[in-house]
Amino acid sequence: MNQDRVSLAVEGDIEDRISVLPRNVIDCILELLSVKEAAKTCTLSKSWRYVWSELPKMVLDYEFCDELIDESESKFREVVDGIMLLHMGKIVKFDINVRVEDLASYTAIDRWVLYVTRNSVKKLHLRIFNIDDRTYTLPPCVFHCSTLTQLKLARCSFKPPGSFRGFPNLVTLRLASVTFSERCVIKAPRLANLTLNCCDGMQYLNIASPVLKSLYVCYPHSYIALNCFMNCKNLRDLGLVFSKVFANPKHDHRSTLVKLLGSLPALEVLLLDSLFIELLCADVVLSTGPPFMLNCLRKLSLSVDFGKLGHISCVLQLIKCSPNLNELEIRVKGTDDNVEAFVKCLKTPGCLQLPLNKLEYVSFYGFASPNCVEVFAMLFIFQAPSLLRIFIEQPIGTKSSKELSGLPRASPKAELVIS
Repeated sequence: MNQDRVSLAVEGDIEDRISVLPRNVIDCILELLSVKEAAKTCTLSKSWRYVWSELPKMVLDYEFCDELIDESESKFREVVDGIMLLHMGKIVKFDINVRVEDLASYTAIDRWVLYVTRNSVKKLHLRIFNIDDRTYTLPPCVFHCSTLTQLKLARCSFKPPGSFRGFPNLVTLRLASVTFSERCVIKAPRLANLTLNCCDGMQYLNIASPVLKSLYVCYPHSYIALNCFMNCKNLRDLGLVFSKVFANPKHDHRSTLVKLLGSLPALEVLLLDSLFIELLCADVVLSTGPPFMLNCLRKLSLSVDFGKLGHISCVLQLIKCSPNLNELEIRVKGTDDNVEAFVKCLKTPGCLQLPLNKLEYVSFYGFASPNCVEVFAMLFIFQAPSLLRIFIEQPIGTKSSKELSGLPRASPKAELVIS
């Protein structure tokens, strides 16, 4: 009905307020539609016949592709070939999210990627799924596309040709379940944002980017040398979430992590899972405190086993070396078995002298160790004069949650939220 109304409008039966809009506004409206719906606008009038085919962004989402593939993969390839044939002008963004079975579809995807890379594509997003777990190998044209500013890949094999010289204009690189099978040096002088999620063969990867500002490495399936990021002096956000540390006799993971944190003077956001907290728990570190300061750190997000006193000591040390900390998030693991020792640990003179003047937000997530969470929360309630909000995720009706609400607070503005 809405499309009929638009059709009447452009034919002049009622006031046409759409066709008179600036072209960039019309493009923005059409980009909110699926490719299928955008193409239907060609029937509105002669002036609309080719508008959809000139859109600079081509998004073939999973729903669109899957609907065609359910009919047949050959139909899917035929339709997308038609879209490519009818398209006019540059393609700034090409995004395809598809599940394929036929190897002929890989050949077709190669053809489409070649087309967009020859049309000065800037944002390339490829998510290629296969029921037989066959990995789509990136065609060489991707590595020779100098206009790329954003590259997002999932379920792909990354094998640069020998002539690969890097991505001169790439700003954002996000790789999920991507496989590296040989040594790969990626030179990206403008790369600012890098995310590596569940990738294989990362021991072969070396990324050279002097202006990197955001780095997240999540659940790698192989060893990654963090020391290749030592020279990223502009790094603002760092997130490390590993399921395990892979053995490598040439590298000391603990000292590498300490050196990495010490080499990032501009770091503002730090996310560490319990595995890295365990690495920092070495006696040599806790006896003297971390050999670095995080003076610019504003947000600290940690996964902590409250059943291990070493983890608690490590958290306190990290807070101590972050004098400008504004927000603290803790995802709680472990049990309440050591609650008495936990309380004793928090009463040490070092805990009572933590720099909490800038701390405004504290959050605890997870239902583990409710008693330890209560004790830890008290530390911030009593000592954080700027505290605005403390959030605790606990089961409804937990007794400790009711006791916290009546405690005196260092900050008159502090709000206690329990959910």
